[in-house]
This record gives sequence, C-alpha cells and structure tokens, in this order.
Amino acid sequence: MLENPDPPGPWFVALPDCPSAVRVARRLGDHVGFTLTHASGRPWVVGQSPDGSTGIATAVHARHGTTALLVTGTHALTGSQLEDRARRVRHHADLDGFADSLAGSAHLVASIDGAVRVQGTASGVRRVFTATVDGCTIASDRADLLATLADAPLDPVRLTARLLAMTPSSLTEPLWSGVDLVPADSCLLIGADGRSRIRPWWQPPPQELDRAQGAPALRRALAEAVAVRVRDRAVVGSDLSGGLDSTPLSFLAAEATGRARGGLVTVRIGVADPTHDDHVWASKAQDLLDGDHITHTVFRPGELPDMFEDVARPITGLDEPTRWIRPVARLKETARRLAAAGAYVHLTGHGGDEVLAVKPSYLHDLTRRRPGLAREHLAGMRAMRRWSASATLRALADRRPYGVWLAAEAEDLTKPFPPANQPLFGWEYPLRLPPWVTADAASGLIDELRRRAGAAQPYAPTRAAHTTIDLARQLGAAVRLAETVTGAEGAVLQAPYLDDRVLEACLAVRPEERSSPWTYKPLMVEAMRGTMPEGSLNRATKGEFSDDFFRGQQRHRGQLAELFEQPLLAGLGLVDGPTLRHMALSAYPPGLPWGALDSTMAVENWLRARARWGLAPADAPADAPATEPAGANHAPGHQPSHQPGHEPNHGKDRRAPQPR
Repeated sequence: MLENPDPPGPWFVALPDCPSAVRVARRLGDHVGFTLTHASGRPWVVGQSPDGSTGIATAVHARHGTTALLVTGTHALTGSQLEDRARRVRHHADLDGFADSLAGSAHLVASIDGAVRVQGTASGVRRVFTATVDGCTIASDRADLLATLADAPLDPVRLTARLLAMTPSSLTEPLWSGVDLVPADSCLLIGADGRSRIRPWWQPPPQELDRAQGAPALRRALAEAVAVRVRDRAVVGSDLSGGLDSTPLSFLAAEATGRARGGLVTVRIGVADPTHDDHVWASKAQDLLDGDHITHTVFRPGELPDMFEDVARPITGLDEPTRWIRPVARLKETARRLAAAGAYVHLTGHGGDEVLAVKPSYLHDLTRRRPGLAREHLAGMRAMRRWSASATLRALADRRPYGVWLAAEAEDLTKPFPPANQPLFGWEYPLRLPPWVTADAASGLIDELRRRAGAAQPYAPTRAAHTTIDLARQLGAAVRLAETVTGAEGAVLQAPYLDDRVLEACLAVRPEERSSPWTYKPLMVEAMRGTMPEGSLNRATKGEFSDDFFRGQQRHRGQLAELFEQPLLAGLGLVDGPTLRHMALSAYPPGLPWGALDSTMAVENWLRARARWGLAPADAPADAPATEPAGANHAPGHQPSHQPGHEPNHGKDRRAPQPR
C-alpha cells in the first residue's frame, strides 16, 4: 500500500479490463477511496474522488448496459445527463461530439464493452499520463503515481528540457522514462488485452471569422466558463486588476453569482511602482460593478508575500516542476485570504494573453494571405517594437516547415537569446538553454530534438495558430499545478480563458482581427460591449511588474543562496553548480530571460520535494477479485448515477507566464 500521504486533491487511475489490472489496483491499497468497475466486474477507475461540498472539482459517473462514463473536474453535468449520454454510446468515436460540447475543464473516461477511452482537455489543463505496468497499459492524471507503479527512473533529457528559458508544451513531458504524456488533442484507447493506441479527437477550428462574427461566440463561451464555476448561494473570488483579462471575468462573475444568489469578492494586488496604472482602471471597474453581493479587496504593497519568498521551501504534492515558483508564497496566501472571506474558488485572468492576443508571427502568415493589410500591420508593429527593415524582411522570408525549424533550433540551443528588438516569427519562441547547463546535458537534448524534428508536426497549419495553442498548453500545465497548490490552502485557482470552448472561440477568429498594432485586445472589447461599461473597455495599457520582481529578488537573495548552495541538478550532472550560483546571485547574463532562472528554480525545488510512493507488493494472484472499499462502484458522496433522478452534489493580467 501507499506509505506516503495521498497527493492533495483528487486523482484517478484508469485500468483495462484484464486480469493484471486487478493486481495493479491491489497495489494502490488503502489509499483508494473509490472503485468503479467494468461490466465484467474488474476495476476500471480507482482513486480519490473530489469532494462535492468543498473545492471546485466534481466527479459524475453513469452506467448503461456495458457502457460506463466518468467526467471529473470542473463542469456542470448531472448524473442524469451523463446517463442519457451513456445510452447513446456504442463506440468510442461516439464520444467525440460529447467531448466537443463539454463546458468547463474536465477529464472524460469511458468503458465501452471493456474498451477504455481516457482524455483530458485540448488546453492541457487536464492532462493524461500513461505507462505499461505488468504488461498492460494504464492511465492516470498523475505522472508520479505511474512512475512508482512502473518503477520508472528519472529521465535526464526530459529534466534538461525543463531548464529551457521557455519550454514548449511538446517538451513538458513526465520526467520519468517509460511514463508518457497523451497529446492534448488526443485520447488514449486501451483494449481489453491491455494494448493501447493514441487517437486524435480535437483540432483547431478554421480561422475564418471576423471580429464582429467571433465576438458573440467568445462572450457566450467565457460566460459559460465562469458560470460552471459558480455554485448556488456560494462565494466566488475573482481577480480585478483593471485589465482586459481579469475585468471581464469579474463582470461575468458578478452576473453569475447574482443569479445564483451568492457572493463575489474581487481581489487586486497593490504595486509600489508609482508608474503602474492598474489601480486607476481597477477603481473605475469597481465603481461600475454594482450589487449588494459584491465586495472588493485590495492588498496593499507588502501585505502579501514577495516574489521569491519561498523558492527554497520544497513544494510538496506536485508531479512536475511548477514554472510559477517565484510567486508560490503569494498564490498560497491569496488562496487562504479568499477562503477566509468565504470563497471556494479564485477566478484568474491568466490565459487571456495567450488566447486573446496573437503573437507577431501572425504577420508571417498575413503577408502571404493579405499582403496589403500585412504592410499596414507591419508598419505599426515596427514602430512599436523598433524592428529594423532588414531583420523584418529576413524573418518574413523564413518559410521553413515546423520540423525543419525545430531541427535548426536544436543547433542553436546553446546560443544567446535573440535581442529584444528582433522580430520573432518562428513557430515557437526560440529554444535556448541558460549558460549554467552542462555541455553533456545540452548535447543530450540536442540529440533528442534532432530525432524528433524528422516527424514533428505543428498543432495547426499556420504559425499564429500553432503558437497560440502552444502557449495555452504551456500555461495550462502551470495552472494545473497551481490548482493543486491553492486547493491545499483554500480557494482553488481557476483559469476560464483556458477552457477548450473559450480557446476555440478565439482561434476561430482571424488573427489580424484578434490583434492589431493600434487596438489592445480588440476581440475582447467587441465581445464585452453591453456587458462591461465602455469606460472599462477603453484601456490601452498593461501593467508591468519588474519593480515587484526586483524588490523580491533583493529581499530574498538568501532563498536563492539556499536553493543553489548544493543543487541536486549539479549532482545529476545537468548544471555547473558554481556557475549557477554566481549568475543567480550576482552576475545574471544580460539578455537572458528571467524565465531561465524560474525554470531552474522550479526543477531544483521539485527534485528536493520529490518522494517516491510506497506501494504494496505486486504478487497478488491476477485472478483474485479486486478489493472494493466502502463506496465501491461510485464516488464518495455520490449515489450511483444509474438511479433515476440522481443528481450529484456540486459542491491578472500578465505579460509572461507568471502570476502576479
């Protein structure tokens, strides 16, 4: 059985309908809080269920004949609705349309005549991991659990990939050899014999709509994403920085909590920088948010923990490093403060920058599709970003397909990061390792990138759409971990912008309609007309937090010194310890993004916190019946959803992928 405490929050393992799966279920021991079975009676899904009375996650399952369905995460499905869906399922492909219609952010697991389908979300907030144990494929939403079941070793190349200044989503894989990530656009299919295959279920919509056509769809998708996180008569927390990511959420949350007869607590973090103007726009929004059920909270500068405050304190309960290591103490304290105010969820504007705006690579696509309009946009962008004509023309002339581009990035992996005034029209941000990574570690990652490049395929046909999806999935991985961190402390962080339906609504709009050199987030402005007052839609600036960063770094240099005094990364041969300490504390290389330090802090912290799960011996007879704890075949707190009439108990703005 497990010797270490359960990971915080719910978890599950999905098992094939074969005898060896019974042995795997037994190894998980007393820490299994629920067991759902295949029609054969063998275990299908085991784990710990979300509690419907606290937090935000909800588990609902249904059974009809030889079909069983489980939806777990953030959603508004009832047991009767899921049972109705189960009646209509004859094949795993029948679930594609269902998955395409789900609002919120949830895992979908199915058993159909003993065949298993497991999938997460296209945005990557809900991830699915897989490994082979006792000769059969199993899946889970936690990579560390599979690593222990499979006795998998750490993979040094995958660890090195996490040290990149910005790790693309394709390289945010489990950190153990033999444990793999199911692509976010695909489902895992496991036959009754334990063999598996990957099948795509999601693809980005065509980018065909103009702003006026796409705005109503975005408004509906975002409103529904907020609504599924609002429970009847409950209190919800929401960021209200005054920007065009968090402010729309607060207005939509005000509507949703009003309908639900609940309460809304808005949160703004004060900044000491006198040039920062978030407070001006947040105050305007507060004056326009009417309702007796709304209260506003402003944390004064210094009232919440600084950046870097706890970077040396191991963060337990995570199955991969969190890129949000720098503000982790602030995340925890905000969750506690909101919980003290009665809130169970914290809506954040993170994700708005990724899905609403479009990175400059859209100009590369636009030049070929609408050259006249591209010239206008290029003129505006060059004036803002001070691109030289020669550098711009070179970037536009680059027509390399994704695989060729990736191979070239492998050769440049140890080169300096491009200067800030250079146009970046590539498929992703440049792949660069910091100078403290050892030559051997860099060589291993270079070889891996070369190997992948030959078969690499982009997420979408155009660079702009590929980059949007990649950045959304990068952030989705960070939000997934932040949910674990904040859920253990109080109000669970939630990012509605990363719901699949919201991502699709944005991707359906042509990139030149989503972004413009002259208008800030024009698609959001159009979508919120009539919902937000015009005074809150007119902002054309964005808060900048470097002052907050440097104050925290100066005050908590001791945390950096402690973290890198004897780095475990050096013991693994991945970094040069003296170089890392020197550059982190006194001579950070000019032009190197601070994200490189964040990545290294995150991996070092995770290595210190990592603990193996202790499991029962795998020597139980394979044909022995599975032990089913109290509540077997239904999640704790829920009656079996095949009973008629059953319904379950339902319980920021940013420039880089870092929460404030």
